[in-house]
Amino acid sequence: MIRHVAMFTWSEAAEDGDIRAVAAGLAAMPSNVPGILRYEHGDDLQLGPGTADYVLVADFETVEDYRAYARHPFHREFVERHLEPAVGNVVRVQYHVS
Repeated sequence: MIRHVAMFTWSEAAEDGDIRAVAAGLAAMPSNVPGILRYEHGDDLQLGPGTADYVLVADFETVEDYRAYARHPFHREFVERHLEPAVGNVVRVQYHVS
């Protein structure tokens, strides 16, 4: 299994509506993109310093399933329309989970 983790820090220009649009788009992802086994996301709880503002954790059966998700038109449109304008920094990692 492949796990994809993305941690976002909002841009200074991001407004509450932009952040809500990101959360809504992520919530819609599993019903619009095939191959997603698990998809969780949420706000950082701000329990310590040095954290990101938001996180996404997604699981896929295979590397190809992850790649299909990454290039899926629904995902690409969401990234270009909502995510990129709202995010100042993003860190991503994909790794094997047994």
